[in-house]
Amino acid sequence: MKIKLTQQEMHYIAVAEVFTRAPILDCVERGNRITFVVAKGKLGKAIGREARNIKKLEQIFKKEVRFVEYDTDKKQFIINLFKPFRLEKVVVNEEENRVSVVVNAKDKGKAIGKDGRNINILREIAKRQHGIREIKVL
Repeated sequence: MKIKLTQQEMHYIAVAEVFTRAPILDCVERGNRITFVVAKGKLGKAIGREARNIKKLEQIFKKEVRFVEYDTDKKQFIINLFKPFRLEKVVVNEEENRVSVVVNAKDKGKAIGKDGRNINILREIAKRQHGIREIKVL
């Protein structure tokens, strides 16, 4: 699946790769947050010791920065997308390319976010990376 990035998102990726020295596969900017998808096994490198890379990028972009680790396995990728929230159950319907997740009750509101902001970002990334048509939070 071909991902369409805006000029601004391509700029964010270029800058982030210079600072993190980690391969960035995707980037979604919504409001005051930029979410980067990094190659599998490169999350620690992207974040940096004591989250230095995140702090530096947040200063540069003047936005909240978040990293998500890519995985070829859809279920693991969904788990990675929802971190740091604890998922009690993840059900992937491969035929319909839909996912249902049960989020810990204490984290459900935060996982969805105000006006659905967080879940909408996660849905977009899941669609772009794995063609997932729907994520339901239960």
